[in-house]
Amino acid sequence: MEFTYRSFPNRIYFGKGKRAILPELLKDYHKVLVLATGRLDGEVKKLQDALGADRVVHFSKIIQHVPETLVAEAKEFRAIHQPEVVVAIGGGSAIGLAKALALDQYIPQIAIPSTYSGSEQTNIFGISTESGKTTGRNDEVLPGVVIYDSELTVGMPKLLAATSAMNAMAHLMEAIYSPTANPVTRSIALQGMEVIKKGMENLAQLDSLTEESNENLLLGAYLAGKCLCEVEMSLHHKACHTLGGSFGLDHASVHTVMQSYVLDFQWDFLSEEMKNDFKTVFQSENPALEVRRLAGNCGAKTDLQNLGFGEENIPKAVELMLAKPYANVRPLTQENLSELLRKAVLGELG
Repeated sequence: MEFTYRSFPNRIYFGKGKRAILPELLKDYHKVLVLATGRLDGEVKKLQDALGADRVVHFSKIIQHVPETLVAEAKEFRAIHQPEVVVAIGGGSAIGLAKALALDQYIPQIAIPSTYSGSEQTNIFGISTESGKTTGRNDEVLPGVVIYDSELTVGMPKLLAATSAMNAMAHLMEAIYSPTANPVTRSIALQGMEVIKKGMENLAQLDSLTEESNENLLLGAYLAGKCLCEVEMSLHHKACHTLGGSFGLDHASVHTVMQSYVLDFQWDFLSEEMKNDFKTVFQSENPALEVRRLAGNCGAKTDLQNLGFGEENIPKAVELMLAKPYANVRPLTQENLSELLRKAVLGELG
């Protein structure tokens, strides 16, 4: 057994009502910048009441895929107010904006996720321009403190909970066959897949996000974020960043659609041990079908056509996916990627 594993330093607070510790964590800072949509005005108001309105400034313009123009606007806001710490409350878009700001000028970050995106656990950033989405890694963008408060996620609508959880599931699935996978991340990935599957089944059965399913999905999201940070991702994430960043598809929805088709695409190139991992977790001889069933039972769309991506877009998408080489368990060609996307558009599996 031989492997290399790197763990990343941050502090995690997990549990119902845990965001109540935020004022204590911020007590020594004179100016706090909060990044959160207007939907979370109540959370910002609580913090202003606790610390004083003059110590907390709020930037509420949050846009998916973190457009370069938005980053520039947030930088100007930061320059005016000169905060000493950034608190990002929300999904991957709010946390992603905080990361983009950290690239330019590092100040401490606290992340409080309200979805299951997993971005709060990674040193990965992404910024969109007219020509597509640029992603990279930089340790300075990793939030030093993450608060997982199940009260913030339990109110999610069923469909948002489902697609957000499937986004997390995608990180875990790719961690199994990642080119930099190791026994530690494999163990984390398997546990994460199991708790997300349990939460998704509960969500579908009860037709709403219960406290039990929410806690399972939130724990799975934390574990998924660790995997996303600690090993390299492959085809699934490249495809989803291309489809989301260059074709304007919803981030979580495109992850939800693509993972079953990508797993089917990779299947014959996986080791027997990897195949058995997937079969055991999903309790099926055809895990790709089971992944799609999990999503569909929760009301999520399961093909690209229903997300607004048609066959006419395949050549451009394949060109972008092949533009920068990356490691993948199956060799990638224009022909096999075109066939993968064709099946994903039409909903053909197997």
